[in-house]
Amino acid sequence: MACLEPMLRRRQLLAASTTTLPLFLALSACAGPDPLAGPPPLSADVRALLAAVAAEQQLVFLYKRTMAAYSALTPALGTLLAEHQAHLAQLRARIIEPPGKTVPVAAPARRPIAGTPAAALARLRTAEQAAIAAQLRRLAGASPSLAQLYASIAASEATHVTELDSRLHG
Repeated sequence: MACLEPMLRRRQLLAASTTTLPLFLALSACAGPDPLAGPPPLSADVRALLAAVAAEQQLVFLYKRTMAAYSALTPALGTLLAEHQAHLAQLRARIIEPPGKTVPVAAPARRPIAGTPAAALARLRTAEQAAIAAQLRRLAGASPSLAQLYASIAASEATHVTELDSRLHG
């Protein structure tokens, strides 16, 4: 009899665990992720970062189209374009994409190029000013490292406005 007593305890424990474990899990309020719910929503930092990438892509696209339409502006705009491409690379480097998936980014808008080189430069200047304002708006809710990047890009774009002003009025 002494040998059966530990076995009864184990059997009782096993029987009790199969009935109480589901009850314990249901009552514990410890819910794991729902695999059918899909991916979690993007954080505010990620949404702002994706918006910054899309805005920088717009600027790159606008510079390329302007240079294609007015090749005489290429020497002056080439440096500014290279800086925007560097900004874009820095922003994209902050995006972590899951293996096998790419994060969607808005396609560049297809607005017509201005009719004269001066008008094209003025449009670039306006786009740069809008980009500065957008970068500064992103600062408020950004993490420190992203805020530093946004501020750095805004400062660079401010120098672009000065350069474009000198081309327009110089």
